[in-house]
Amino acid sequence: MTVGTDQTKRGAVSVVKYKYFLNTSGEKSVSRFLTAPELQCDFEKGLCSWEQEQSGGDVFDWARISGPTPTLNTGPLRDHTLGTGDGHYLFIESSLPQEFKDTAVLLSQVFQPTYQSSRQKKCVFRFHYHMFGLQVFSLAVYLRTTATGLGEMLWEKYGHQGNLWHRETLYLRSAKPFQILIVGTVGDDFNGDIAIDDLSFLDCELYDGKLPPSLVIPDATTPAPTVLPHSCSEGEFVCGIYKECVSLSQVCDFKHDCSDGSDETNCVDERCDFEDGNTCGWKIITYALVLNHAFHWAANQGKTIHYGEQNHRPAVDHTLNSSEGWYMYADSSNGAYGQSTDLQTPVISSTGPLCTLTFWYHMSGFTVGSLQVLVRHRNISDLVWSQTGNQGNKWRQGAVFLGLQNNFQVILRAKRGISYMGDVVIDDVRFQNCSPPLPSNQPCSPEMYACANGHCIPQDNLCDFINHCGDNSDEDPYICKGFSGRCNFEFDLCSWLQCREDDFDWLIKAGSTPTVGTGPSNDHTLRDPSGHYLYLESSFPQGISDTARMIGPLLSSRSSQCKMRFFVHMSGDGIGTLSVFIKADGRLDLLLELTGDQGNYWQMREIPLSHSKDFQVVFEGKVGHSEKGDICLDDITFSPGCLLGPEVSMETTSPPPPGFCPPGHIVCEKEGCYTPEQICDFTENCPDGTDERNCGTSCSFEDGRCGWKSSLADNFDWALGTGSVQSIRPPYDHTLMSENGHFLYLEATPVGLKGDKAHIRSSVWKESSAICKLSFWYYISHKASGTIRLLIKTENDLTEVWNKTGHQGNEWNHVEVPLRKLRNFEVIFEGIRSRDVSGGAALDDLEFIDCAPRAGIPGSCPTVTDFVCQSGHCIESHMACDNKPDCSDQSDEMNCGHIHDSPGACDFNMEEEEWEERCQLFQDAEDDFDWRIGRRTETPGAGPQSDHSAGGGGSFLYIHSAPQREGDVAKVTTRNPFPASIGVCHVRFWFFMHGSDKMGTLKVYTAGPSGTPLLMWAATGNHGNQWKYANVILSNTASFRVTFQAEVGGDMWTDIALDDISYTPECMVAGPVTPHPLTCAEDQFQCTYSFQCISESWRCDGEPDCMDHSDEERCPTVVPGTLPPQDDCPAGHYQCSNDLCIPSILRCDGVLDCPNGEDEYLCPLLKCEPGELVCESSPGCIPLFKRCDGFADCLPFHSDESSCYECPANFCLGRGLCVAENRGPHCRCQPGWTGNRCHVKEKPSVTASPPTTEDTQLDSVYAGIAIGLLLLLAGVAVCVLALCRNKCHTRKHNAMDYGVTYDPDFDPRAELPSVDGRRDGCHGVDSKRNFIPGLSISVYPWRRENEDLNWKDTRMSFSNPLYNYALDVNGADRKSSEA
Repeated sequence: MTVGTDQTKRGAVSVVKYKYFLNTSGEKSVSRFLTAPELQCDFEKGLCSWEQEQSGGDVFDWARISGPTPTLNTGPLRDHTLGTGDGHYLFIESSLPQEFKDTAVLLSQVFQPTYQSSRQKKCVFRFHYHMFGLQVFSLAVYLRTTATGLGEMLWEKYGHQGNLWHRETLYLRSAKPFQILIVGTVGDDFNGDIAIDDLSFLDCELYDGKLPPSLVIPDATTPAPTVLPHSCSEGEFVCGIYKECVSLSQVCDFKHDCSDGSDETNCVDERCDFEDGNTCGWKIITYALVLNHAFHWAANQGKTIHYGEQNHRPAVDHTLNSSEGWYMYADSSNGAYGQSTDLQTPVISSTGPLCTLTFWYHMSGFTVGSLQVLVRHRNISDLVWSQTGNQGNKWRQGAVFLGLQNNFQVILRAKRGISYMGDVVIDDVRFQNCSPPLPSNQPCSPEMYACANGHCIPQDNLCDFINHCGDNSDEDPYICKGFSGRCNFEFDLCSWLQCREDDFDWLIKAGSTPTVGTGPSNDHTLRDPSGHYLYLESSFPQGISDTARMIGPLLSSRSSQCKMRFFVHMSGDGIGTLSVFIKADGRLDLLLELTGDQGNYWQMREIPLSHSKDFQVVFEGKVGHSEKGDICLDDITFSPGCLLGPEVSMETTSPPPPGFCPPGHIVCEKEGCYTPEQICDFTENCPDGTDERNCGTSCSFEDGRCGWKSSLADNFDWALGTGSVQSIRPPYDHTLMSENGHFLYLEATPVGLKGDKAHIRSSVWKESSAICKLSFWYYISHKASGTIRLLIKTENDLTEVWNKTGHQGNEWNHVEVPLRKLRNFEVIFEGIRSRDVSGGAALDDLEFIDCAPRAGIPGSCPTVTDFVCQSGHCIESHMACDNKPDCSDQSDEMNCGHIHDSPGACDFNMEEEEWEERCQLFQDAEDDFDWRIGRRTETPGAGPQSDHSAGGGGSFLYIHSAPQREGDVAKVTTRNPFPASIGVCHVRFWFFMHGSDKMGTLKVYTAGPSGTPLLMWAATGNHGNQWKYANVILSNTASFRVTFQAEVGGDMWTDIALDDISYTPECMVAGPVTPHPLTCAEDQFQCTYSFQCISESWRCDGEPDCMDHSDEERCPTVVPGTLPPQDDCPAGHYQCSNDLCIPSILRCDGVLDCPNGEDEYLCPLLKCEPGELVCESSPGCIPLFKRCDGFADCLPFHSDESSCYECPANFCLGRGLCVAENRGPHCRCQPGWTGNRCHVKEKPSVTASPPTTEDTQLDSVYAGIAIGLLLLLAGVAVCVLALCRNKCHTRKHNAMDYGVTYDPDFDPRAELPSVDGRRDGCHGVDSKRNFIPGLSISVYPWRRENEDLNWKDTRMSFSNPLYNYALDVNGADRKSSEA
């Protein structure tokens, strides 16, 4: 056929046009149609009527070319029109300088609307395209009706389409004038050229005009949103329904509080599957400066995947499992390494206690980056979940436990990897169980726990480390007293023990584990980087199948409905096996086994526990086949039905010790005995110091750590080291001033961040004196850096008492910190890194000074609620009137009628038919049998033979087990409810459980109005043939009754008895009972820590008069104030603020003579001898001989030359006679007063009793002074002798002088001798210790102690200062071995 000439094409309005194109077989075909020449283009002579985009809507232009494109293996070899290398076409060049997703836009002419009644034909657009190459991306056609923007997409094609020309026909419809855009997009490599040719329009009419601009309304003219008339107050949200308001705290809380749901309109949806590109309220945040190639989240479908991208993101979504389904993805073809993009929720006002974020993610590709979940509170974001690297070509589930939160945002953050190969994709994001609980107006049912705020929660949710109530009343330590063995691993292993007969140990960790691609981002308890959990490190030096074991507390076979809950995290492609065993009689029975990847989230597991023998739970972790195999545990809890195993009597489980110790005593290592109460009391009761050895005593660190223990949970530690000039440590110690001397210092680690903390702590000290001090030396320099804090941890408080940071000079510095009168406290040194991987700050020569309680004074108690014995000693108030003398003079058991006669208290010394009425107790009608009273039990060999009273002639309450069945229960309950209280009410009683090894259980419950029982205490097993004392804290969020429940054991010899029940006064008033505080007179100073009043004139006089020395603390050097103008008074006078002139001798004399005391302003606080004057211009006192000598020594008021021959008015304050002598006025004071103006209360002699508010009589004063002078002379003599002696003993003894040698058998991890003989279930421990004769007692300095210096062995752990967990005497978290 003949091809028409150019002249023919130009001259015809409508011509027959023949067009060649290559079909799939490569042969020429002919297409014939009618069209106007201006509506067609083959690009042989240019662009015809088409134009390049010039308004900034693209990045580069289409290029016109003939023949093949410049890049091999992409683009056509010839055009479509002629089918030869000479024909022309348009193409986009995908090589440099173009980048991925750069666009080129070609614009058509403007056409008339297609919807016109006169038109019978359809407007058609036809074109040919060529998309050949591995990295071809996309070609699209858009129709727009405005002058800017892309408009509506009509057609789009992605990826490689073969090496041939394709034809596409599009039918165009528009009610407005329109324009066609052809958009080519560059792929992610140079093999991505796209070509177009032979573009034509059929039956389309040109429009004579331009498209209108896009409608843009300036912000200034944006009308304010329409607000319905309302009566809502400030702080309320206006619902869409008239006269309906809700609190702003209810907006965006996943609950429709407005009846029309408008409070949740602009919030994130509870569920989102991203179908149709809907982001459901999630907002896309992009941090790139250039948006054209930004790494950002976008909605997309699997069907848009182009060639080469099929392994980078999923072909189907998770919701529909279809290529038509939608998901959100972050395309790594954009952006650069490390760039991130966020999906962010609006602020969520509140969530429920079980709120969990779940989602599905897809991370496939060789260089895929990471996906993170963050929780943001205002400007603070915490990482709560993360996944990094290739996770395979499949959808995986992620979950984040959010729990109760307020005013926060959730962020899904994608980070780009090092290349384009691997996108981050998410789908099906859901907030599950996130609606906050509604307070109930109905009382809680018996199956529910009543929270303090009125909410009701299932009993199963009690004490599981999750705040279900919203006010933490379900997690209060006192409410959870009955839950044994619970542990969240915040600083130690609680009652869990590491086992030696394994290959390595479980570790405690905060934040993410060291290995990327395995382990959680944070713990389950706190859900932030500061929370700790237990984990098994699977990387080097561990090998495949290495095991780590830990064993729990001994649980009783009498446990019923016992179950254990825990949270486990096992994520990574190298996960091994977690096994849970029950151990009894030396056998291990498998309860649960988890192998392989379980998902990247914390999962709760629950296991029922029971055994015919006392048992323990064992966790065993086994290393998998790669380092990405960390196994993590957190929040282990046991239900109240899990009872601790019985205490084992020491005399029945160990051979008799050498010598004799009474029952309940512990044998000293060398000789002697001590009681558990004498451990860590600042007094050595053993000659060899056994009772104080491991308490964290005074220490020079020359022979070990003296019982100071490190925390397992720290990222680095206080290390024992010697001086070094080259390293960051101090160059020498303080004790020996030698580089060979030892001290504790903050170790530097290869990986460590600023702010990392390390702790060492003492054991729990029983009690200290009112003048107890801790002295120590510290070293912080520019090289040995860090912050050191001294903390005091008591049962309910953690207090900082000292801290120091920054360069303190290249020397050891001394500090002395008053500890005062404390009870049951720990001393903790905290070290903090001041910069990354740093350390070196050091401690040395710790010394407790005058801390033994006997160094205090009678009447000085740790707390104001203490009971003061007649002897002056103090005991805790709940120990008074409990039928157990605790004062040495037994005064705590005197005058106790008000306690013993209170409702519920009972000694059962009455007739059987009277006890319920008189004791205000009642038998439970729904139990199996009843309690009874008697003088002895009915079954020989079971129960007590007499009551608890001293004479043994009274009665007691007991259960007779012989006629009952095993498991039968008897309950007795107080009739009158006690007011609600937490942690202040105590019940004291004596119980007897002796007879059979199959002994049952005794439990104490509190029950509120709903009847829900809360276990407060339980005992099981054989407790020996004796009455045992119990002191139980009772707690309940509502008014409660107290129930004693006894359960029959396995045979007839399981009687259980009770006697002498009493309650503390706090139980009656729902709060601590505080005695009236000591009140001092107006002119007296009340000592801060001891119950004393002293004269105000003794305050800051340089002599401690309070036994706690508080009168000499925080003393200023000068009296604060501003001097009034001094213009109108003559020389030798001082002008007061009211213009009164007083003789200047009254200036700085300690007496307030001006109306406002301004005559003492800016005066130095000095103690001068009688007759001497304090002078503001002199650093010292003006001596008597310089007074009235004609020379003014005290400027500017010349007080030393004032009133030399007269007595100023009221000079002696009415307490003495004023005499004007040659050195000025002088006071002859009455008895009991002293000072230049008789203004100082005379102090009693050293033999007198503590000062009182009454004046001392003259004869007693003179007698006291005489005796005091004698004692003073004797004291001086003793001091001279002591000084002489000390000069001969200033050199510190070498350790070898005491025979100190390394003992390989010594194990600092071994426990103190067990007070109660409880089995650890893991190992028998050798409790031998080296004894070094001739040592000073351990609470004073330089205690030598042979200690194994193996660092792993010295990593003793301790309770988190932020958590109120009691430590047992044995230090249950220390290393022990499996039995």
